[in-house]
Amino acid sequence: MTSQPPGIRPFDAARAEFPTRVLPCADVVDLIALSHAPERITLYRDRMEQGDRFPPISVIRLFGHYLVADGHKRFAAYQQLSEPEILVEVWTLGRWLQDQWRQAVRNGRKNLRIVTTSVTSPVEAWRLLQTTLRHWRRVAMSLAARAAGRVR
Repeated sequence: MTSQPPGIRPFDAARAEFPTRVLPCADVVDLIALSHAPERITLYRDRMEQGDRFPPISVIRLFGHYLVADGHKRFAAYQQLSEPEILVEVWTLGRWLQDQWRQAVRNGRKNLRIVTTSVTSPVEAWRLLQTTLRHWRRVAMSLAARAAGRVR
């Protein structure tokens, strides 16, 4: 375990499952920087300023970069505090792949539910489809904004 950076210390290394380390915030890249819940980011930032403790964000080291694997909203909230360093949990490739598999299974079930409810409850199917489309739109917009240099 690594000690926390000076300044605001909202992340609790004891809540990490994998090794932790302190990184410059500039070295952490969030590929999905656009959130669907800005109000939650504001809440997290306020709670961080008040001294609440959170699990460290999870990153994976890939191609020389630390990519956010889990904790996108916590990371966005922490960035608003303008702290130079952050305590992160470094996932293994296996842990990240496991997380991706779980998300794929969950999304597959949701997509199946959209299809099956389209007959029995078209309104519910439409609502689920809209949440899925908004998610993928946000992902595409985040990646496009990063490619255009509009987000760090």
